[in-house]
Amino acid sequence: MLNQRVIPSRSQLQMWKLKLAGAKKGYDLLKRKLDGLKKKFNEIMRQILLTKMSMGGEMGEALFALAEAQWGAGEFGKTLADTVKRASLQVQITQTNAAGVFLPFFQCRYEEGDESMLKQLGLGGGGAAISKCKDRFHRLIKNLIVIAGYQMQFITLDEVIKITSRRVNALENVVIPRVQNNIAYIIKELDEMDREDFFRLKKVQEKKKKHIEQERVNREKHEAETGHIAEPADILGMTAEEKDEDVIF
Repeated sequence: MLNQRVIPSRSQLQMWKLKLAGAKKGYDLLKRKLDGLKKKFNEIMRQILLTKMSMGGEMGEALFALAEAQWGAGEFGKTLADTVKRASLQVQITQTNAAGVFLPFFQCRYEEGDESMLKQLGLGGGGAAISKCKDRFHRLIKNLIVIAGYQMQFITLDEVIKITSRRVNALENVVIPRVQNNIAYIIKELDEMDREDFFRLKKVQEKKKKHIEQERVNREKHEAETGHIAEPADILGMTAEEKDEDVIF
């Protein structure tokens, strides 16, 4: 069975134009979202780099303070583990919104504990060295928590950017060109139909003119043969004899 030609209509052309407008609008929105996500991604990557660069010095200071505390107070790890019942540094997880994407954000909450036990550890300023060591490690742990939060945001944004990039590329290279091709095809078919209608109308007019000319020639020939002058036909092609009499009300 032969495939029949599908004749498009102007309503279909309008529908595809609306689809093209929607695709372009969606592309613009996703492109702006992608640009915002990439900007946020670069900021997070820069923060991770700066934080990691500062980690080396803080790690060295914390280890040096730990060595001083152990020299002044001895091995106090087991004593602290038995004495401290709850960590003074707590971590809270919240969310931030970046271009419609919810990113995890880690916050540190510090709770003051009992400092009297530090003074009881060691002799000759051992408690002060332990307190200094605690402060150094608090600072180090806070930076580690900050880096962990940035790493989670980095991973989340990386996945969202990949998905958004695929959608933007699909709209730009597949959806929009396909809709534009359909619109161009429909316009071409409609123009061809208009040309066919114009040619058909022109042919009808030519045939009508030939028919009128032939009737005129036949009438003149009939008048020449009979000597009777026939009345010309009106616009409907009816002579005066064929017309009905006027009806008077």
